Amino acid sequence: MSQQPVEPTPTPPPATPPAPSRSSSLLRRSVIGLAVIGLGGFLFWKLVGADLYEQVKEYQLAVEDRDLSAPVGYLGLNYRKEYNSRPPQFHFEEDGKKLLFASIGDGETPEFYDVTDAQFDPMILQGGFGRDSIPGVDYPILQAPDGEIAQNIGDRNEVVGVVLESGPRAYPMGALTKVEIVNDVDGETPIAIVYARGPDTVRIYRRDIEGTPVTLGTTGYATDDKVPLFYDRKTKSLWLEEPDGSALTCVNGEYVGTRLPAHKTLERLTWGEWVGQYPDTDVLIGNDRSQPIPEE
Repeated sequence: MSQQPVEPTPTPPPATPPAPSRSSSLLRRSVIGLAVIGLGGFLFWKLVGADLYEQVKEYQLAVEDRDLSAPVGYLGLNYRKEYNSRPPQFHFEEDGKKLLFASIGDGETPEFYDVTDAQFDPMILQGGFGRDSIPGVDYPILQAPDGEIAQNIGDRNEVVGVVLESGPRAYPMGALTKVEIVNDVDGETPIAIVYARGPDTVRIYRRDIEGTPVTLGTTGYATDDKVPLFYDRKTKSLWLEEPDGSALTCVNGEYVGTRLPAHKTLERLTWGEWVGQYPDTDVLIGNDRSQPIPEE
């Protein structure tokens, strides 16, 4: 029996690798693209970006400095130079009394405070330039934020704000540091806004005694801690803040021992922040110096 030839088993063709899917191809291209972008960004930062960042930072600082230092043009806050005459000795004893220089008076006969029984040590005082040599505000001039002067107050400038019966009101720190005290009103309540340079505090007090308003002025003196000494216009009594800010207390004169209590809490922030909260605010922009210094 003859054998049939065995046909060889055909060798299968080599397998063709599957074509990459569209998604994997896109992923690969994305990775490469991101790497190129990252490298480009790194090189740009090294060559240009760091320099550009510093320029932008310098520009921002310049804008901020301009905002803080630009003159606002407050009205009537310049010093009363006719009072600004400091004697070589402003506290001394005479005929058994302790006297403290108060004012040049009529220019020939100076005026003095009798501080013999004062409830503070006059020797702690510095200054001695005379009553109202620092121009406290007696007749506040107010404006809306878009007013001719108010619009010059940069957004970064500091103010203290309070909501009064008549509405929100701001007192710029740039003005308060010049005047130290603002005689104002909250509805029918007389108030005083007081700035103390040493502790850098601003507080608000009632300024009436048994319903009678008291107008306060600057004496031209401050303590060793740079806390201002005030006087009232009617009796020439002397007033100092309590260290805790609870009151203005009379330390010499007719009202000695009398306290003018703290009134409301002031909020200290930037002008931009205050206007953002209270767009209908008004703001102190000066003192009406066309009116005379009050006598009471």
